[in-house]
Amino acid sequence: MAEHSTHSLKYEPAEGPVLVVGSKIYDGRPDWRLQYPTGIGLDMLPGDGVDLVHNLEDKTPENLLGHFGHIDCVSILEHTQRPWIVSENLQGMLRPGGSIYLTVPFIWRHHGYPFDYWRITHSALPVLFPQIEWKNVGYLTGGQFIEGPQKKYGRQDGHKFLIKSEVVGFGVKKCD
Repeated sequence: MAEHSTHSLKYEPAEGPVLVVGSKIYDGRPDWRLQYPTGIGLDMLPGDGVDLVHNLEDKTPENLLGHFGHIDCVSILEHTQRPWIVSENLQGMLRPGGSIYLTVPFIWRHHGYPFDYWRITHSALPVLFPQIEWKNVGYLTGGQFIEGPQKKYGRQDGHKFLIKSEVVGFGVKKCD
């Protein structure tokens, strides 16, 4: 198995087909499927980089249940109206013992695709993903991974503020 390093968090994806969620290529963004020999791209809109068109708030097709050994879900949950349904569906598509790499904004500017609904803390991951045993969770801020709930502060005009950051986690689906 290849060890991957994304956003300063090193992890080893489980073997098997890999699902890259939100794979549509926008404005010169790289094709994340190419990181994996078995990468399959899923997006709710057709386009370059998309192998499967599916809205993760809809019922998961039977042929995808328990199919994937690893899922990459980078900067997707904030764009879903019901992230608890998306997280349930992602867990359903993951094999027991399969792994998931997830990022979601914590402190970030509002942005489209087409809508931006949520900001999520590290404490929300076990609530949204109860079938996942989180091995490593923290915040990415300024290109640096900070494990756990610590946050990085900046100063401007004498005022302290939290700088732009996202929650980053790697976990493994529990075996029943």
